[in-house]
Amino acid sequence: MGSVQAQATAAQTPVTVQTDQGAVIGLQAGANSFLGLPYAAPPVGNLRWQPPQAAPTWTAPRDASQPGAVCPQVALGLFAVAGVAPGEVQGDEDCLFLNVYTPTSATADSRLPVMVWLHGGSFTLGSGSAYDASVLAEKYGVVVVTLNYRLGALGFLSLPALNAEAADGTSGNYGLLDQQAALRWVQRNVAGFGGNPSDVTLFGESAGGMSVCAQLASPQAAGLFQKAIIQSGLCFSPGNAVTLAQAAPRNVRYADKLACRAADLACLRKVSPEKLLSTTVPGLRPASNLVWSPVYEAGILPLTLQDAFAQGRFNRVPVLAGTNHDEGRLFVPVLAPKGNPVGVIQYWGGTGLLAGAANLGRVLAQYPVRSYSTPALAFATLFTDAVFSCPAVRVGTALSQYVPVYAFEFRDPQAATSIKAPADLPGLGSAHSSGLIYAFQTPIEGLGSPEQFSPEQAKLSDNLSEAWATFAKTGQPSVTGQPQWSRFDPARANVQVFTPTGVQESTAFTADHKCDFWTQLNLN
Repeated sequence: MGSVQAQATAAQTPVTVQTDQGAVIGLQAGANSFLGLPYAAPPVGNLRWQPPQAAPTWTAPRDASQPGAVCPQVALGLFAVAGVAPGEVQGDEDCLFLNVYTPTSATADSRLPVMVWLHGGSFTLGSGSAYDASVLAEKYGVVVVTLNYRLGALGFLSLPALNAEAADGTSGNYGLLDQQAALRWVQRNVAGFGGNPSDVTLFGESAGGMSVCAQLASPQAAGLFQKAIIQSGLCFSPGNAVTLAQAAPRNVRYADKLACRAADLACLRKVSPEKLLSTTVPGLRPASNLVWSPVYEAGILPLTLQDAFAQGRFNRVPVLAGTNHDEGRLFVPVLAPKGNPVGVIQYWGGTGLLAGAANLGRVLAQYPVRSYSTPALAFATLFTDAVFSCPAVRVGTALSQYVPVYAFEFRDPQAATSIKAPADLPGLGSAHSSGLIYAFQTPIEGLGSPEQFSPEQAKLSDNLSEAWATFAKTGQPSVTGQPQWSRFDPARANVQVFTPTGVQESTAFTADHKCDFWTQLNLN
């Protein structure tokens, strides 16, 4: 009993760190955690659709034992989060908070590598606090920062009227500006937590991975990080390179639907977050995977990602980039809502929206429905290849002309998850987001828990998290007992494949995902 009491007492041990805003008091429980730290002023009222402003300060030490509010978002029914109904609006505009996790041994003199996490969620949902980075911090001796950034229309609305009031004449990338503000907070403050501000790895998944690509391409992010990890990043995916000029007409129609003339910013800034989030965006390109996302040829993103990477006009740091073998299986319910099976007609229709009517016949010839057990599996496979795997090869090929790139694939045929697979799929496999509990080694609500791992999956988790952490610490990913990784070579398309039976280099990735076909088709 005494041992249990001692552990409970230790779990509540306060830890104080001084920041440039004032002292913060976190808790020691397996690792040190400092939660809900504001890195910018609340973006409310007249600060809605403005770049993030200076964060508040305080005199008395601030309690950092609880996370801050998540940014306004609509709960997605696919992920079962306790106490939140699908379609429910949650969060608060006062949401620009970050969380810091450090090893219990960290001191202000430790100079540990720093990892800054950008969450996914299609730029419309998610939060930094959904990810407990305590195991990463304690197990690998790194400081980990997770953060919120503005989402949806609040984070990515661009309008001519907003362009006119902006100092640089552009608008729309407020969520990315938030990320940069958090990175600057890290530069000013992370040394006090034991981190090295000159050794920062920016890492993210899905929209967070695409955000990493955007920060690579943003001149304003230069020097804010020294390495980058892109997981399932969508960086070259079809329909995502939306320019400011392309977004403007659509967004004007959106503003009109809010009963505010698009030029009436005072009116727009009074619209409730609930109405902003529940109003649909008219005229969205059907093949686009993201309703709200970064806009290019605008301010902090002067070039599209493809142009920036091809021309070498990006922040040149080593990159670790990966995808999951079965990414597309998570998105099958989009084709068949309410749990209905995907039929052949829906398969054809979804394929046409993705690839365009002119390419439909060629794509169906590559993925004939008779070759798969169900139309749902056929669509999931082509979606994986077209949207994730083959664009990732193109990203690696472009970046590798200028910086070291290391490529990997997460391939657990029955990845542990709490998400229920549609009846017309043979399981979710290694679907989109399935590697996150493996990498963080902590439960993620709505996705799953390491408690679900088999012994082989636990080893896979150790290998994946170690590869990420060693890359953050050394610039070269490695796994104990495994040969040294080779850099990605476009001629070989060499990818490290993580499976429950081990880690092995493969040069079959492009053939497995039909990348020669998709590269030739070039949907962008």
